[in-house]
Amino acid sequence: MTARTEENPARPAAGRVAASAGSGGRVVPSRRVRARSVLTAESAARRGKLEAGSADAAAVGRLLQMQRAASTARAALWAQVAMFWVDRDDPDLVEERQEADLAVAIALRTTTSKVAYLVRDAHLAVTDLPRTFARLAGGDMPVDWFEKLVRAVRDLSPYQREQIDELVAGWDLASIPADRFLDELRLLRAWFDARGARPSPEAARDVAVELSGHDDGIACLRITGPIPEIHSLAARLEAASRAVQTQQRHALETGAPVPFDLDGDVARNHTTMSLKALQYAIVHRTLLETGGIEVPEPAHRINVVVPVLTLMGLDDAPATYDGVTPLPAQMARRLAAGQKTWYRILTDPTSGQFLPVPADQYRPTAAMVEHLRVRDPVCAAPGCSRSTSRVGQNDHIEEFDHAHPARGGPTSIDNLHRMDFGHHETKTAKQIDPVRHADGSTTWSIGVPERARITLAPRRDLLTPTIAKALSEAWDHYQWLLDIDAYERTGQIDQFLREGGPEDPLTTGEDPHHHENNADRCHPTDPPF
Repeated sequence: MTARTEENPARPAAGRVAASAGSGGRVVPSRRVRARSVLTAESAARRGKLEAGSADAAAVGRLLQMQRAASTARAALWAQVAMFWVDRDDPDLVEERQEADLAVAIALRTTTSKVAYLVRDAHLAVTDLPRTFARLAGGDMPVDWFEKLVRAVRDLSPYQREQIDELVAGWDLASIPADRFLDELRLLRAWFDARGARPSPEAARDVAVELSGHDDGIACLRITGPIPEIHSLAARLEAASRAVQTQQRHALETGAPVPFDLDGDVARNHTTMSLKALQYAIVHRTLLETGGIEVPEPAHRINVVVPVLTLMGLDDAPATYDGVTPLPAQMARRLAAGQKTWYRILTDPTSGQFLPVPADQYRPTAAMVEHLRVRDPVCAAPGCSRSTSRVGQNDHIEEFDHAHPARGGPTSIDNLHRMDFGHHETKTAKQIDPVRHADGSTTWSIGVPERARITLAPRRDLLTPTIAKALSEAWDHYQWLLDIDAYERTGQIDQFLREGGPEDPLTTGEDPHHHENNADRCHPTDPPF
């Protein structure tokens, strides 16, 4: 329990915390964290050196009220979300957990992956941080502070969280400045880290792909682990890159093939790659050693789905890598230009749809699976963002009747979608139930009894065949733009303009390169995309 100070009843005093066995019998340090004065609209204006009664001072007062209202609203939201907690470690509750996450994702209009973290943090807040959660609900603690507190205690034991909760709840949260709160929280967490609360470096080993946050075609492969191992890996990469750089220099001197020349820049510019670029090339090009374990070939090719107008050079809408990760238009066109074969989704020539397989066939054809992988690159369950392009289940929306196939749902594109393994199991367990409508939309009922319902429209951004002449003219225009870029890079643009080089094929209808059109390179029965 906390006590009130006589001089200021509005401020809770720091509580006493007993020593724990996990802290080596030592009492967690209890500091008096107090502000010099109570934070009010007037004192906030004075701290900001604003004139009393001015419009800015009034705005500061309103912002203070909004902060407190936002804290109260966030606490109310988390209290509701915490009710959907299902033990994440219990393998017998997987379907129930999937059902709960879907219901919350639909209600909050977000993804199930984000909901999983939100439910976890809300449960932790309500269960293990009740005192500071009450301060949040009362408006004393800004939302950002509380979220930082939750992140700081995630890997601690419940008893350690209880200790931190009682201490932090005793701070003057309604009045202390942000830097004071962050400093005190950092010191408190450091005390637990010094007594072995932090997990071992070996437990932190991880490899993760991180996108840049922009649709710029850039991603990062982050490798985390013990410092000696990471330093050793970096040292080996540096030594390897220096050895390759020496060989590149030797190849340039003797005219031999240049090793690890990813983009041909070494041979073209007659200069070696930087050490950083070489380290990337070594990681990218070198086969991974798996100690004799045979790694199976990918079950499916990787799809780069390019909008047709982007491919034609008439638009700059981004493409998608395996239907999920955005790629810039220029990168997509270069990827397409470097491929010997383009693929399209083969459909019935009259209706544009796949014909259903015989009623007694449960498994879809390979062509159907290719279609589904492009149409449903992520799990079809509402709010789920897990990729199913390479790993996932081909699921019958209306269940296939194995005993009487003619009575069940057909194996057709209209009755199929892709799901990740978890949500497929949840659907099999009847915890979620989709119904496909004639217009292609799908209504999902979540839970038994029903907890949520949502109707999702079908994806409409598949590539479709277009006129080969328009495609080849647009492609020639793109090649013409590449020529212009080349002239600019080599400083020959003035000569190009003086000599009146090849005109834009979109205005002349001519082919400046006199090569086969890309459409002609495809199989005559297969349009170029």
